[in-house]
Amino acid sequence: MKNLIFQYFLPYNNQTIGLPDWVKLGINSAKKYADAIGVDYEFSDLVYMNSSLKVFESFRVIFDKKFDEYDNVLLLDIDMIINTKENIFDFDVDDIAMVHELGVYNRNPVPGASFTPSWWNNYFYDEQTGVVSYAKNNLDPKFKWKKSILYPKEKFAIYNGGLQLWSKQGRLKARSLFDKKGHEQFYKVTKKGETPYLNMMLFHHGFNITELPTEWNRLNFQWTKDNNYGKITHFNDVVKDKMLSHGK
Repeated sequence: MKNLIFQYFLPYNNQTIGLPDWVKLGINSAKKYADAIGVDYEFSDLVYMNSSLKVFESFRVIFDKKFDEYDNVLLLDIDMIINTKENIFDFDVDDIAMVHELGVYNRNPVPGASFTPSWWNNYFYDEQTGVVSYAKNNLDPKFKWKKSILYPKEKFAIYNGGLQLWSKQGRLKARSLFDKKGHEQFYKVTKKGETPYLNMMLFHHGFNITELPTEWNRLNFQWTKDNNYGKITHFNDVVKDKMLSHGK
């Protein structure tokens, strides 16, 4: 089996002078992990998707045929630190493996979002910007959002886009079913990013999602509660420089 870990970073606010220290830390962590488990590693700071929102660059692993030489491709956000030597590629992945954002419904607030029941209702069902409303209007009037597999008591699944472990068959399936610029229209209408778009498309097209335990993508609103940083710590919605003091 030939496997790859892929990361990207597109500078914020047209920054062009070098890489921030936290980005270097994320790269070094993933490279060290790739060496430990014996897989290839690649980092890119070049634009491929030409998307209006930089996080959509993650879809490069679907559309760039250069990745077709690999059996599995793990896309990792750059704001992650890996704390384990366990091989994530040992999981039996059908189309794609991801991690549900456990506790997301009641998560701690971040600027611009209070995560109340009303907020979530708008997130999914607002006539203009709701994800489910968008799917029903543009994909299938009978579209339904899915539930978490490992955590069925959760109100709904949200598989975080910061970790995407694609099998080759899953990537080729996505390439054939996803419109390469479909996410642009989605963002224009909903003002939402890659995680809701990817979830919506995976659900709509019936992808087989292998759900990994939450420890493989431990989000900030989870580890701040009990200092459990998981096997992979994801510094989402926090000041990235906090990565520099991780584990100290």
